[in-house]
Amino acid sequence: MKKGKVMIGIILVAIVALVAWRLFFPNLLAENAAPEDVSKGTVSMNEGGNILVAYFSLTGNRIYTTEVDAVTSASLNIQDGEVLGNAEILARAARETTGGDIFFIEVSEKYPESFDGTSERSSTEQSQDARPELAAHVENMEQYTTIILVSPTWWGALPQAVLTFLEEYDFSGKTIIPIATSQGSGLGTGPRQITAACPDAIVEDGLSANDVSDVTEFLQDMGLAQQ
Repeated sequence: MKKGKVMIGIILVAIVALVAWRLFFPNLLAENAAPEDVSKGTVSMNEGGNILVAYFSLTGNRIYTTEVDAVTSASLNIQDGEVLGNAEILARAARETTGGDIFFIEVSEKYPESFDGTSERSSTEQSQDARPELAAHVENMEQYTTIILVSPTWWGALPQAVLTFLEEYDFSGKTIIPIATSQGSGLGTGPRQITAACPDAIVEDGLSANDVSDVTEFLQDMGLAQQ
């Protein structure tokens, strides 16, 4: 009986470790890419548009000094020689669908390269309800009426840097549409966190997306596709 409980404990620990690994890192059996090929984030801000795609991705927000494993799945993807995180891929799809601007939510202090370092920091930020400092800011937020917010779900919630972004601006009367990169956690508490941070905004139910087609179809159904 005792041996059976030990085995169950080992299995549970392995499952938790695997889920944590998939939150932050790609498959080990993946194609290698040089650090300089990892995207630093996509930003394209124009005058006059009313849709903003704001996204947070660990890719671009993390230190890379050695080769990285890029896997064509939910973690990393190589497109035209550039390594992109899933959130960036979905954000680019949202921009292409809507014709809106795109803004990368970038932290001033990058996350560590190691799994343990990244996991520990993100967990600490969440437990302390921290607000990581951001390296870039939207100067003309008043022009946007719709914000499409793309990010992963970490430990069932938004990354704390996304809360920094949300609390920096006045979203009164604006529509916020959350899109979570799907790793099995869905949107988690994200919509409730957005509502708490932006009480005077209209927060849509949002989408937990696996690929570009999910995002495109979702935004088309919402009537946000550019003509």
